[in-house]
Amino acid sequence: MVAADLGNAEKKWPTLREDLSLYNGPRSPDGTPTWTLYDPAVHRYFRLGWLEFECLQRWTLGDADTIAQAISHDTPIDVDVLDVEEVGKFLVNYQLTKPQGAEASVLFARKRKAAQPKFWTWLLHNYLFLRIPLIQPDRYLKKALPWVRYLFHPYFIKFLFFALFIAIYLVAEQWTTFSHSLLYVFTPEGVLATAGMLSLSKVIHELGHAFTASHFGCRVPTMGIAFMLGFPMLWTDVTDAWRLPNRQQRLLIDGAGMLAELTLAVFATLLWTVLPDGAFRTGTYLLASTAWLITLTINLNPFMRFDGYYLFSDWLDIANLQDRAFALARWRLRENIFAFNLPPPELWHSKRRRLLIAYAYGTWLYRLILFTGIAWAVYHFFFKALGLALFAVEIGWFIVRPMIKEIAAWREIIITRKSNLQPRLTWLIPLCALALLFIPWRSHVLMSGLLHAEAEFTLYSSEPAQVRRVLVHEGETVQPGQILVELNSPDLDFNIASAERKLAELTEQLASQSLERDLAWHNPMDIEALQSARAELNGLKEAQQKLTLRATFAGYLRDLSDILQEGEWLAKDEALGVVETPKASVVAYGEEADLRLLQIGAKGRFYPEGGDVETFPVKIMAIDQTGTRQLARAELASTYGGEIAVREDEQQHLIPEQAVYRVLLQTEAPTLKETISIRGRLAIETPPESIMGRIFRSTIAVLIRESSW
Repeated sequence: MVAADLGNAEKKWPTLREDLSLYNGPRSPDGTPTWTLYDPAVHRYFRLGWLEFECLQRWTLGDADTIAQAISHDTPIDVDVLDVEEVGKFLVNYQLTKPQGAEASVLFARKRKAAQPKFWTWLLHNYLFLRIPLIQPDRYLKKALPWVRYLFHPYFIKFLFFALFIAIYLVAEQWTTFSHSLLYVFTPEGVLATAGMLSLSKVIHELGHAFTASHFGCRVPTMGIAFMLGFPMLWTDVTDAWRLPNRQQRLLIDGAGMLAELTLAVFATLLWTVLPDGAFRTGTYLLASTAWLITLTINLNPFMRFDGYYLFSDWLDIANLQDRAFALARWRLRENIFAFNLPPPELWHSKRRRLLIAYAYGTWLYRLILFTGIAWAVYHFFFKALGLALFAVEIGWFIVRPMIKEIAAWREIIITRKSNLQPRLTWLIPLCALALLFIPWRSHVLMSGLLHAEAEFTLYSSEPAQVRRVLVHEGETVQPGQILVELNSPDLDFNIASAERKLAELTEQLASQSLERDLAWHNPMDIEALQSARAELNGLKEAQQKLTLRATFAGYLRDLSDILQEGEWLAKDEALGVVETPKASVVAYGEEADLRLLQIGAKGRFYPEGGDVETFPVKIMAIDQTGTRQLARAELASTYGGEIAVREDEQQHLIPEQAVYRVLLQTEAPTLKETISIRGRLAIETPPESIMGRIFRSTIAVLIRESSW
């Protein structure tokens, strides 16, 4: 009986509160009528079915059995006492009845205390999302409504579509200017301007909700500001839309904010096409291109309780969509795993049931990604201790805690069952997941690497010179000391001849000093000049010898310059070709967590990109014990298509974003015909390790590093 919560049912039949309001609701999917019950004390709406409505109509009869008999006599509804009692429990649990007696007061106090969260629970929820009411706009909206009522006229919608087509046409005429202006958004000034335009569009967004709700006769009790992870945003309370029986009107209220922003974007686009360059034109461009688009991507998301969720809920005409979908998905999950044979929480058509279950699973997956991302963000944006604490809170409260609660629910159902559970094929899924997590099966470390020649030498012209002879061809094998190219520099020849004449004159002058005593006092200076001339001549001859290009080691010639033809002139330091060894090696960079698993002599395999070169075995020759401060191989950097995240400093050096350690590997394949630089992936054999062990070790390493122990 209902009175079981309040005492004696016959003496204390619950009495409905006088301040409750009842409105006609929309038709249910099966065509039966519904009603909406409004509780003004907490500004809450309840959707009632036909049975609940008939019970409320006869609630003054004061007895569950009498009410059941009256409903069965007056309507085609098949009802019994238990159905009426369930309605009574609902009314009592949500404080829709008057409290009667001491027991009712105790029950009310207990529920009120349970509804008040502890300080840490309150802080946990409100740091993530906090709402602060600012104004009560209802009377102002009603006064201003005649001034904006034309916006709801069908003629304005037609005019808006016409303006949209005109805007698209005008932008197409200036598309190059429009598209190139987007680069401004990514500048510091553009980011600030976009934030300002985004704030303006959000004001228009919330006014769209408010005026549309007021247009359909709904009350807008509150507008305010909300903080999501410290980021401010406006919000409007349009809960009163629940009492509208017309689903189309509720959908218009849900989407009014986005429609208002689209309207703003259309007129901003028209203004941009006619305004002269300046700050005002830049602002209209941001409204026309970015601010409304950013807002739409957030508000159209049905997995969070923004406009997209309420649009989806009203389109399906399912109140409390997420809670009901979650309950159905949990029931389906339990039945798939354990086959409890429990009745579903609600009866739905098969298509509607599949849709709700898919929506629930999609929401869970989205929340897993979202809260993990939030945990990563708070870890990086706050100081170390607080970042680690908030990371643990996000992962523990929003990801681990729901899983633990669901497992506890499984345990409770299993304990209350009289029959033993039968093994099911679906048990293999969690068992395989546990095996993948805890069994030490992982025995390879994956790294990005670069295949290159063990030694290479670039041929270049040390002076402006002319090609005299080319003695080699592309791909030719060369030996140490072999002459490859002979160059000639007339300027250098002239300077050598001049230096030789000067040296001869100084030598002759010193020889004549022994014959004339008056010239003897010049001897120290002339000797110094002679030594300087001899050094200059030696330097010029060494430069001349460098014009004869020789191989410094055995290898083959590649990338021979096309300009290397007899009689052609070359600029100073012009590259002419590369001599490299046919033996190749691989350089790779491993993460700090993988360092202890790698050992000198460990074998692996290199998988080149593109598939032009076959895979081949490698062996570790050396491992750096200190992190790489500057990435020497640009091919492995993320800025050049590699996998190592880097940033460029003022000197254009590639600085790794996280600690990486250089690993040198020797190829064990036969001599390669071409050993030009090729990126690839390395799989190095390591002792087996489980994924959970790796995660635990990485977590401990992060804790030690970030706590500065």
